[in-house]
Amino acid sequence: MAQKSTSSTKKSTTVRAPWHVRAAFTAAERLAPGVAANALSRLWFKVPGGPEKRLRGKAPDGAEVFTLDCLGGEMWGYDWGEGPLVYLVHGWGGCTGDLDFIGANLVANGMRVVAFDAPSHGNSGPGPWGARYVSGPHLIEAMRSALDKFGAPHAVVAHSMGCLTSVIGMREAGIDFATTRLALIAPFVGGTAGFRDTLSSVVPVGPRILERVVPLAERRAEVELSKVGLLDPPVESPTLIVHDKGDRPNPFRNAEALAAAWPNTELMATTGLGHRKVLVSPDTIRRVAEFVTGR
Repeated sequence: MAQKSTSSTKKSTTVRAPWHVRAAFTAAERLAPGVAANALSRLWFKVPGGPEKRLRGKAPDGAEVFTLDCLGGEMWGYDWGEGPLVYLVHGWGGCTGDLDFIGANLVANGMRVVAFDAPSHGNSGPGPWGARYVSGPHLIEAMRSALDKFGAPHAVVAHSMGCLTSVIGMREAGIDFATTRLALIAPFVGGTAGFRDTLSSVVPVGPRILERVVPLAERRAEVELSKVGLLDPPVESPTLIVHDKGDRPNPFRNAEALAAAWPNTELMATTGLGHRKVLVSPDTIRRVAEFVTGR
């Protein structure tokens, strides 16, 4: 598969709707919650930007590009460096390029990095729902495919939705968390609360809309949202959480709750970086490398 040029890692993948759309959803909470729920159940699974405008990365010089079969499609990624294995896992609407600077610093510090694009993301082919729609279970399966190919990691560095899907993928694969270090950046904690918070960052979602959209989303994804989360059961891994206090799609309070729920967790708070600029912050890059290498 041909490589595409890297898009800006600062581009948002969770875009707040215009004021008139937000006003319409506010009114729909009282007048037409079912109509609003149907619209949101489609929006939730739509990949930001579509295939023409999606974020794309490229393999660094010296990296080995690979493709894997995932859910009947082609999953693209690269294997770079020598040393203990570290997976880089992007978030919803993201790509390998989101974690370029973190990956380069890890390789420079003696790590081997494997990064991949989930189905319908980046340079990978479409997933089972086509190029424009994808589900959390599809991203979990992407992590499973990488684990099947490359094996258990020394560490995982993940962003946003990738935090949830990588942990669940590892759990399903039987990975020993006690020997794996987790660096979670702006984690999406999942569950009904995480679902509500991210939807509400785009449009207002009141209780009448939420009670209707949750079963619609669960039916389509074939998973119960309340049982797909990071807060329970807790994970024993040594964990670093990096989260900005002004993160809109994944509120900082969720990172605080996760740090309180997991026993071996350090929370690094940032300010003024939001959901995506935290990925390219020198402080983040340096702290993640220190944590992963144990130095």
